[in-house]
Amino acid sequence: MRLAPVRSSVPVNPDCVQLTEADLSGAWALSSIAGWNQTHEDWRLLLQLSDACFGIRVNGEVVATATLVCHGRTLAWLGMVLTHPEFRRLGLARALVAHVMEHAGKLAIRTVKLDATDEGRPLYERLGFRPEQRVERWQRSRLTSAPAVLGRVIEGAPCFDPDAEASGYDRKQLLERLVAGGDAAFERGGEAGSESRGYALSRPGRLNRYLGPCAAVSQTVARSVIEKTIARHPDTGWFWDLLPGNGSAVALARELGFECVRKLTRMSWGREIRGTEDGIFAIAGLELG
Repeated sequence: MRLAPVRSSVPVNPDCVQLTEADLSGAWALSSIAGWNQTHEDWRLLLQLSDACFGIRVNGEVVATATLVCHGRTLAWLGMVLTHPEFRRLGLARALVAHVMEHAGKLAIRTVKLDATDEGRPLYERLGFRPEQRVERWQRSRLTSAPAVLGRVIEGAPCFDPDAEASGYDRKQLLERLVAGGDAAFERGGEAGSESRGYALSRPGRLNRYLGPCAAVSQTVARSVIEKTIARHPDTGWFWDLLPGNGSAVALARELGFECVRKLTRMSWGREIRGTEDGIFAIAGLELG
C-alpha cells in the first residue's frame, strides 16, 4: 500500500479533482485499506463508465474519493466515498459528496441513489437523501473440497430484458461492461428460446468473488442462473449483495449456504424511482446499485 502524505499538509479548502488513470493505484489502495472488495479493474471500470470520479489529492497522493455512475439523466449512483484513515474528520468526504451532487445538478440528473453504512447515513441525510430500503451483504466461504475452477463462460449473446422492469431504469451500458469483465449465465424461454427470463453475472474481487447483478422472472429461474454461475468457480469465496425485501432472494441465498454479514441502507435523492424489485435477486454492487 502507498503511504499517505502528512495530515498537516491538507489545505484549508481542498480541491476536488477529476481522477485519472494515474490515480488508479492510489484509489485502489484506499479501498483496500478500508477492507473493501474492489479490484484495480473495478476502479478502471468506474473511470470508464463516467466522467464523475472525483478525489482529493495531498502532495500528489489520493486521500479521499467519491464516484458517480450515470444512467442518462434518469438516475445516477453515488459510491466509493472513501477517506484515508489518517485524513478522517477533516470534512473531506463531506466536501467530495457535495461536489458530486453539484456535478449531478449540472447534468440535470433527476434521481441519485446510494447504499450507506450506518456511519455514513447522517452525512447523506444532511444533504437531502432519504432512506428507501435495506440492503444486505451475504457471504459464503471457500469450499475446501471443491474441484478445479472452470474457465470463463458466457452463454450466447447477452440479453437483459428482465432488468429494466426490475430495477426501474435502463442500465444496459453498465451490464454490458460487467459482462466484458466477468462471467454471465442467461436463461431463455418462449418461442425458439428468444425470450430472456433471467441472468446472473459474477466478477473477481479482492477478497471474494462477487455474485451480481442478477434479475429473473422467478425464484426458479434465479436459482438456475445463480447455480450455474457459482459452479464455474467452486473453489472461491463469494459475496452476494441483495435487497432483503425480496424474500425469495433471501431464502435462495440461505439455501445455497450464504449468511448475512453486513447491513446497509439504500438512500435516494430527487424523484422516486422504484422497479418491481422482487425481480432483483442480486444488485450490481454497493458502488453500482
